[in-house]
Amino acid sequence: MIYHGSRFTFKPDITPRKRTEALESLREQGRVIPSVRFFAVGRDGSGEHEWGAIFVIDGLDGYREYLTHPARRRADQIALPLVEDVVSFALTDDPDPETAAKIAELRQRLLEPPVEHDPPPERPVHTRRTVLKAIAVTAAGTAAAGTGIAAAPAAAAPHTAAAQAVAAGASVEVTMTVNEQLRKVVLEPRVTLLDALRERLSLTGTKKGCDRGECGACTVLVDGERVKSCLTLAVMRQGAEVTTVEGLARGEELHPVQEAFIRHDAFQCGACTPGQIISAVACINEGHTSSEAEIREWMSGNLCRCAAYRNIVAAVADAAKEVQR
Repeated sequence: MIYHGSRFTFKPDITPRKRTEALESLREQGRVIPSVRFFAVGRDGSGEHEWGAIFVIDGLDGYREYLTHPARRRADQIALPLVEDVVSFALTDDPDPETAAKIAELRQRLLEPPVEHDPPPERPVHTRRTVLKAIAVTAAGTAAAGTGIAAAPAAAAPHTAAAQAVAAGASVEVTMTVNEQLRKVVLEPRVTLLDALRERLSLTGTKKGCDRGECGACTVLVDGERVKSCLTLAVMRQGAEVTTVEGLARGEELHPVQEAFIRHDAFQCGACTPGQIISAVACINEGHTSSEAEIREWMSGNLCRCAAYRNIVAAVADAAKEVQR
């Protein structure tokens, strides 16, 4: 037997979704490569971004197959760009008790449930409260300057993120990964994520319905979670990974949810369809498709004024079977 192990550190700015894809590609090696007799992938216990993997492989011929198998090459293509540091080793069966003990310890550690650590310190984040607070402070200062009255310094609220003051009428640069492309946009702090996507980045697939968070037509994925983009400011999503309906297809190949919506004629006027599709993708990823009632419950934040709900539910259930195969 040959024990092939590695310890790797993800880059701190890699999103949870990307890490999950990379780890799943490693697990796929264990499932599909015939020469792999045992495998484990998990946190090594050192920190949030520290992971390890070990594969037990039949002999030298099996190890050669493992190294050249398409699944391993595919895993390298997915994972290596996301990894900051990697240390690998390969050991054959060794009668030395100390070596055997180390291998057993590593295997046991990787089989243990992931250890939840406190999240790493976050970069300064703009929230709706801090942005509005900054605007209010700036407006108060401007008003005071116009009347010749000195504005009193605002007391910092305890345990809240520091607001970054922006001069009246000034803009800020927001950097996001949108549909797997790094995009930078300069805008005022009051601009919503919805308007940033539609008006600044020309991604008009995301629809503006009620503009009050009631209809769900503006739903997008932010770091893998569904968000109503009309209710979040773009500056609050600095550094986030955003997926809109334009980012689901791979070239001419539609996402399984898109194909299911077409098969089941799950739309009429189409105004709500992009939000319905994005929400359906999240609903499936979250595992809320075990029954028609559950699908209806977890899709209830997306309204269809044409009342195509029966077809929408059927499309989500059908797509879930395709995705989970």
